[in-house]
Amino acid sequence: MPTPKTPHAVKTRDLRAALADVLQRVERGERVLIERYTDPVAALVPLADYQALLRLDAHPITKEQYMAHRIVVSNISGGEGKTSITRELALTLADQGFKVALIDSDPQGSLTKNLGFHDPVDGLERAELPGYQREHTILSAFENDDQPRLGPPLQIFGVDVWVSNDALYEADQKIGADLTKMGNLREAVDDIAPLYDFILIDTKPGITPLLNAAVSAADHLIVPISGDKGFENLDKIVKLVKGARPYAPGLGIRMFIPNRVRSTTNVYKDMLAMMQEYAAVAPVSSPIRDSVLMMDAQRARKPLVKHKPTADITDDVRRVARDLLRELGVATTAEPVTP
Repeated sequence: MPTPKTPHAVKTRDLRAALADVLQRVERGERVLIERYTDPVAALVPLADYQALLRLDAHPITKEQYMAHRIVVSNISGGEGKTSITRELALTLADQGFKVALIDSDPQGSLTKNLGFHDPVDGLERAELPGYQREHTILSAFENDDQPRLGPPLQIFGVDVWVSNDALYEADQKIGADLTKMGNLREAVDDIAPLYDFILIDTKPGITPLLNAAVSAADHLIVPISGDKGFENLDKIVKLVKGARPYAPGLGIRMFIPNRVRSTTNVYKDMLAMMQEYAAVAPVSSPIRDSVLMMDAQRARKPLVKHKPTADITDDVRRVARDLLRELGVATTAEPVTP
């Protein structure tokens, strides 16, 4: 998130003479510290800040409310756009000023590849590339049961990323051999949650121990659907959520996302009608259209908000991000998307 400006400071002995200037600064939205010698003793703040403090007094914020919103994107079926939606939502939220982390929990590493972390670099062997180093994956969470922790993330476009590579296949084996490790990733994410506004987790298709662990690490599940196939396993997704509840009591399906939509086709109209039948489970977001620009952005290793900021599909993603923020009760000062 943007770094706050250092407040202007005025010594107590100079306050009377500088009062007019100080008040003008406060009216412009600045905060002014009043110091005696080198110690702050008071502050003059804009009225909006004062009103916010009054709200905090009336509704104290607990530690849990400072924790990141942990969102897992999953659909047991393959080809529904999980990776693309995870990537674009994360980078769109980061573009709006939120502090965001990404976790690639799919050993195939599609998200990692789409972010360019597996791209060759002149002068480096494959094993030397950060994206291929196991320390930057979530594997360490399953290697220490006493205090599960994640290694250092990589960063791109202001987003911290725990990547995937072949080492992550070991995670499935470790959890499968010892089911007490199922909650390890959640414990590791607990440790980093105060550092972020959002943590988004990409998952693999099919039900495996690592998928169960990834879902158990989240509090919110969003489900992309791009066709009839995406509906085939919704009953299994419900069971997946129920199985994760011992580790994540508040976990629930928060949103269905119509993806790769061709709005004029009967297929899309039928799909939307089917999704509305699940409205009692979770709301349906704004749709994301079918567009080659999604693939173009991935090949360019840029998010849509950077690659094609004025494109229609980019506005689609912004709308879905807006829907998600509304569903999670998160206030935003981002510019509204043109309807």
